[in-house]
Amino acid sequence: MYFFVNQYVMALNSGVEHAEFKRLQLFKEHGVPAKLVTRQFDGLLHQNMRRFKLADDQMANLFDFFRGTTTFKPRVLKIEDLNWPAAYEINPSPNVSEVHAGDRLIAKVHFVPSTVGHVYYVEVFDKFNNRVQRTDYDERGFKARDQFIAPNGDAITDIFYRPDGTRFAEQYYAHNANGANYVSMCKLIGYHGRDYYFNGELEFYRFFLDELNQAAGENNVFIADRPLAAQWPVINMQTKAKKYLWLPTPHAVDPQDQVYSNLNNAYVYGIHEYLTSLDGVITSTPQQRDDLTRWMGGKPKRPIYAISAAVVSKAQAKRPPVAMSARRAHQIIYAGRVDNERRVDQLVTAFAQVHRKIKDATLLIHGYGGAVNALKDQVKKLDLEHAVTFAGYQPDLSNDYDQSGAYVYTGESDAQPLSLIEALSHGVPAVAYDINYGPRDVLKDGRNGYLVKNGAVNQLVTALTKVLENPQRHQKLSDGAYRSSQQYGSDAVWQQWQAVMSS
Repeated sequence: MYFFVNQYVMALNSGVEHAEFKRLQLFKEHGVPAKLVTRQFDGLLHQNMRRFKLADDQMANLFDFFRGTTTFKPRVLKIEDLNWPAAYEINPSPNVSEVHAGDRLIAKVHFVPSTVGHVYYVEVFDKFNNRVQRTDYDERGFKARDQFIAPNGDAITDIFYRPDGTRFAEQYYAHNANGANYVSMCKLIGYHGRDYYFNGELEFYRFFLDELNQAAGENNVFIADRPLAAQWPVINMQTKAKKYLWLPTPHAVDPQDQVYSNLNNAYVYGIHEYLTSLDGVITSTPQQRDDLTRWMGGKPKRPIYAISAAVVSKAQAKRPPVAMSARRAHQIIYAGRVDNERRVDQLVTAFAQVHRKIKDATLLIHGYGGAVNALKDQVKKLDLEHAVTFAGYQPDLSNDYDQSGAYVYTGESDAQPLSLIEALSHGVPAVAYDINYGPRDVLKDGRNGYLVKNGAVNQLVTALTKVLENPQRHQKLSDGAYRSSQQYGSDAVWQQWQAVMSS
């Protein structure tokens, strides 16, 4: 069994999770059992799993495991099922209903998104209107946690429940030296007839990984995908297993110098301090593998493997091409985080110049992040609100890729832009900055798009214009995009996995 160790699966996910989703599909296509592992409590976990088409047997969550609800027949829990006293008055509302005793607010009942009145969590208030308790309900219809809250808003204690109402775990909080609230102790109650105590979430997670390993017969493979949350528990497992660290970002602090600059702090524990406790390190590109090898002095103490995080599924590879004449040929698409490191502001600046030359050009921005409002202000100042759409985060962009004429990537660094490969697999010519890592592995000027100098907005303008302005060249680039994505096909990436599987 292969376990891909993360921290969470959310409604909005990063490239780490999307790479895992693709990997789960890849392993399923090739008949090898694999699970995504998470430690975070989340009443909406199974709703999010459905959103990303994850089956119960593809997920192992710490709380599901110890609660015994990895599989559970859903039921509907409504506000009237919470047994409020008859004297209480309920003020109904679609998203949050309030419960009052006369003039006093007793509770606020929140409902599961995209449902009609399914209970999600309840906030309880004291007579001074302080929030003192939050009760979480699993969206499958049972009480899952009580959290007790201090006057300053910090959590004090969590109590976790099975569907029959019995306790199975507790968490206690404290403040660290910087004053931040954190889980200082976890208690697992009556597990195989014993109570277990752990110094924080990482120790509890390590215990969970060992239990998973033993349940699957030991000697399984554990891959730490989100280093800060996963590398310590994986490295410190006490049962026999193979252990790998996946690098979801560049390994050194200088995006332009991955050989001589200092190690990224996220990897100090796994690479600098405890590399020999691992069976290997995995990068998404051969270039990063080679740079990391040089960073380690040319003789790493453990193997470094290059396995593409991007995978083009067999289903996508078999889809018929969409001709440029059937698309919104002058629609440019961006997909990814919308923050300062992705430099989407440079894309907007470039687009403004492209739009002057190609009047019907449009820009579609998919993603979420802290730079969205600033970008909207930038678009407004450039008088481009009619041509730029902020489409937010969507789990599946297939339709928008199939309707787009160009894709752009402006990030300052990456381990491998997944959206770049996705766009190419839908026949979208791509323009990207030549950064570490990923774009130069697949983009060939004049064949499937253009690689431009990092940060050169004028070159970005020239390349985008070149893609869009000539219909014959545009179609040729689209054909090339489809062809170039074949190197990331399911069978090709599966072959890359064989080096790990045979080790």
